[in-house]
Amino acid sequence: MSAGESTVLTADLVRTRKKGSELFVTEVSEKLRPRALELAGDYLALAEAHVGASRAELEEAWEGVKVGASERKLAAGLCKLVEDRVQFDVQSELDPRALRGEVFEAAAAARKQLADTDAFERERFLNEQASQRGLTAAQLERALYADLRQAQVLMGFDPVSAEKLVRHYDLAQKQAVFLRAVAVVAEVRCRDPYAYRILFRKLKFFRLMHRIEARPDGYLIYIDGPFNLFTASTKYGLELALALPALLSCDEYDIVAQLRWGKERESLTYKLQGKGRAQGVAEVALPDEVAAFLARFTALSSAWEAEVASDILEVRGVGLCVPDLRFVNRETGEIAYLEVLGYWSRDAVWKRVELASRGLKERVIFAASSKLRVSEQVLDENVPAQLYMHKGTLSAKEVLRRLSGETASR
Repeated sequence: MSAGESTVLTADLVRTRKKGSELFVTEVSEKLRPRALELAGDYLALAEAHVGASRAELEEAWEGVKVGASERKLAAGLCKLVEDRVQFDVQSELDPRALRGEVFEAAAAARKQLADTDAFERERFLNEQASQRGLTAAQLERALYADLRQAQVLMGFDPVSAEKLVRHYDLAQKQAVFLRAVAVVAEVRCRDPYAYRILFRKLKFFRLMHRIEARPDGYLIYIDGPFNLFTASTKYGLELALALPALLSCDEYDIVAQLRWGKERESLTYKLQGKGRAQGVAEVALPDEVAAFLARFTALSSAWEAEVASDILEVRGVGLCVPDLRFVNRETGEIAYLEVLGYWSRDAVWKRVELASRGLKERVIFAASSKLRVSEQVLDENVPAQLYMHKGTLSAKEVLRRLSGETASR
């Protein structure tokens, strides 16, 4: 995923219409597509032509693109997607903040030495300061403010065709709607069972608070939206938006999102139905904390071998879970699992408790943050599963102790 493809539009840039209590996204029509391609091409060409120029110069060039009144939101959205493909940086060998401190302090000292009838000669002062640093006065002035947003320099550009950018625009509009979601319910069907495992792993990779129920021909997925959290989280909303393509890649999907839309936070419904292509879906990486834990556990060189899990553990009529890791004891062949819940809601932990208490046969360690304030003792000792409420980083030694049947350290 490129830098441009890992960002979405902001909700205010989405072209929408309402019908009753339902929100509809206005996609680029065939009639509008030639104009959208023209605008995308203009913004892309200007970005490529301004590599080495300042942000201010690029934005001035973008503002010079002629846009009709009815095209403004479309143009702003396309320009935003191009901007996301641009890398700006401070171009100065000197630290601008430190340089400003030195020069401003020297200027204050110079002013104190002036007689009441003398005037401060700014140009002379700048020339003296620049000379001390082997610079011209113009170079010194640029260096003084090189860290300001408009002075940042366009250092790189991730190129893309106008056609691909316009296609991404339609997806980015849908993703932006989910930034205002309270809850999402997705019914998905895939012909390849492996595609489900990849989908569930992606939901976990993005750390979305969700639960999954099996259906005769697929799965029903409930996902909390950012507006269902105690405080609406921009980061969580972005993670939900970035997970949308995984849902849309299923062979069949039926998605309903409950929204708080616009400045008035109006309660609206947004629906997506269609068919994707789940075949050939790419594997997804482990979340960073799980990957780091796997490396630490492997370094222990115990009788237990750890690997990425591909199993879906289910209790019919209750629910299922998708473990992150699978452990196999080299000596006994015993199998166990680890699911890392991280900073999910307390409700997610209780769902796992219910799953374990109502018939989960597999041995699973459910790891969750102690900040969720759930006691490990809520799970009966007679069930195969157990809770590991950890503080901070997951302890590989603690998980090994639990796998080995030893009493958990306190």
